[in-house]
Amino acid sequence: MEQGPNIPFIPDILDKVATELKARHQAGFLYFDVVEFLALRDKYGKEKSEQILDAVKSTLVGQKGRLFRDEDLVASGGAGSDFFVVFLFAPPRRKEKFATSDLKLIATRVSQKLHNVMNDRANELGMNDRLELRSGYTVIDHDPELPISRLVYEARKEAALKSRLDEIMVSFVANVSHELRTPLTCIKGYTETLLEGAMEDPELTRRWLGTIYTEAQRLERLIKDLLDISMMEADQIDLSVTQCDLKALVEHAVSVLIPRAESQNIKIHVELPEEAPQWGLDHDRISQVILNLVDNAIKYSPVNTNVTLRLYFSAERATIEVEDEGNGIKESELPKIFDRFYRVEESRATRFGGRGLGLSIAKHLVEAHGGDLTATSVFGEGSKFTLTLPRQEEWTGSDEE
Repeated sequence: MEQGPNIPFIPDILDKVATELKARHQAGFLYFDVVEFLALRDKYGKEKSEQILDAVKSTLVGQKGRLFRDEDLVASGGAGSDFFVVFLFAPPRRKEKFATSDLKLIATRVSQKLHNVMNDRANELGMNDRLELRSGYTVIDHDPELPISRLVYEARKEAALKSRLDEIMVSFVANVSHELRTPLTCIKGYTETLLEGAMEDPELTRRWLGTIYTEAQRLERLIKDLLDISMMEADQIDLSVTQCDLKALVEHAVSVLIPRAESQNIKIHVELPEEAPQWGLDHDRISQVILNLVDNAIKYSPVNTNVTLRLYFSAERATIEVEDEGNGIKESELPKIFDRFYRVEESRATRFGGRGLGLSIAKHLVEAHGGDLTATSVFGEGSKFTLTLPRQEEWTGSDEE
């Protein structure tokens, strides 16, 4: 078996990095991470998975004299580590300082090469999985007050974060484009047909105008959800917390959604305390969360099953549970269900609709109250969502105030 080159571990080159950084005042830092490598090793074994890492090492070293200079350093995070870094000691094209745009260009080019090499090697080894790679970049500035190990640690953390944010942005743009395209295509198609002469048929015109209006409403809801998500992720949620009847909010959600449940022969069971204390929360926002959870439970439940709501209080915390007897969620999917646009199965999304934003918005709203929204599930048996809200006083404003 051909092995990749032996490259040093990060701790072994810190003295050299420190010397170069002191002389040059700056260094470029590139970060490459094989996504879910541990799962790959568990599935295919140590020997095959480490051949993937060897391919990465060979490709990185092979860029010296091409995208990297000979004096630049390539290093691994450690024995069996799934991430690698490159220290660049001279800005490209005779520039005085590193520009993030240059680093991004180099990181992107190298990442593409690594991605192709990894997957070609995986195919040769009989691995069926499509391997992914994250890449990040940043600039390390010389700081005599900080040890080099700290500077490199902070650079790695920043580059990894940038990698994750870039990945989220690409996914976000792709999903938004798809979600916007569907109603816009429908609106455009029906409008063009009406303009081409279909308006001569009054009945057809009314029906198609109704469809256009429905799609315009769908577009409006999507834009509102996107604005909500943007505000929430910028910590700019405006809450108006007053003392509310949480028991009444649960009863309201049931009254709104019970016709839908009955149409599918789903019974809603409610377990409420006889007396419920007033609770500090934003009435409309928490009502939105409860409605979303109960609506999802009904939506993904088979006919002739049950949905159960429970409300109970402790001295400092209110808890709402929404439990269904649906298909459940696989354990591997549970950590992702609160991500934007994430839907457990695309086929279910197509069948039941939805934009994959409801749970993400719900979690943000609950966390803005200082609470938590979690999910447990047994695949094939059902799911339970648990919403907890701490006791708090009345206040109005954004959650960062």
